[in-house]
Amino acid sequence: MNYKRFLIEPSPNYAAKIFRCPQMIDNFNFTLHWHRDYEFIYVKKGPLKVQKIDSQIVLNDGDVYFMNSEEIHSYCDVTDDLQFVVVNISPKILKPYFENPDEILTFEIKKGDACDKIAHSLKVLYECENLNDRLEILRIKAIINNISYNLIKYYKNPDISFVKGSDSDDFDCAKSALKYMEENYASDISLTEIANYVGMTPAHFSKYFKDKNEMTFLKYLRRIRLDHAIKDLRDSEMSVKAAALKNGFPNVNSLILTCKEIYGRTPIEMKQFVRT
Repeated sequence: MNYKRFLIEPSPNYAAKIFRCPQMIDNFNFTLHWHRDYEFIYVKKGPLKVQKIDSQIVLNDGDVYFMNSEEIHSYCDVTDDLQFVVVNISPKILKPYFENPDEILTFEIKKGDACDKIAHSLKVLYECENLNDRLEILRIKAIINNISYNLIKYYKNPDISFVKGSDSDDFDCAKSALKYMEENYASDISLTEIANYVGMTPAHFSKYFKDKNEMTFLKYLRRIRLDHAIKDLRDSEMSVKAAALKNGFPNVNSLILTCKEIYGRTPIEMKQFVRT
């Protein structure tokens, strides 16, 4: 079966993406899809129906639900009457706190004090009047850290099983392409080169890649390069120009424009942001 893969852009202000309904109802009108982020749901006013591969979950007032990285899902019958918040947190943010940073951990949230704390944190995020207010941003960062702490501390479950979006047969070529880009992003990778690598014509690969990832090959490649460039800026005293050239950008202006396009900030602003 064919499932869409979404790439979720984190907020430029904090290491997560927050969607609220009914304010952002258009973000929930999708068929079955998956993404790399962990996903938290808190329902203030339900019922909210979450469709999975083999079941439908009905969430009522006050319920919390969690989905692991790459778990296939969609939201059903979302209307203006529903009130809920969805918070996406990238595994990249949590990896430094895993015992094995190369592993994507799985979790299972169960009833208890830690679950109540997560529910309270998600409720606060739903009720924030302005997610981009300077003072609120400070509080949101603390809340995201609190949610992440409780998840890692209390809910690791390596035995939980679910269908991963990347395991579908029609994603194999995309998976190979993504791995190739992750390993060679600093080089001058062309569309023809990567199409040959996965055994497709450039035109076919271009259409196939965008269909599987909701993003063009070049934009995805720039996104990988940007993530590595920002990491270099954060972890060292490297100049913006040096970070650009080291990570595959043709020049410093390309890095700056890509950073503004994705995060709405310059690389220097992102460096200052991630350090706070």
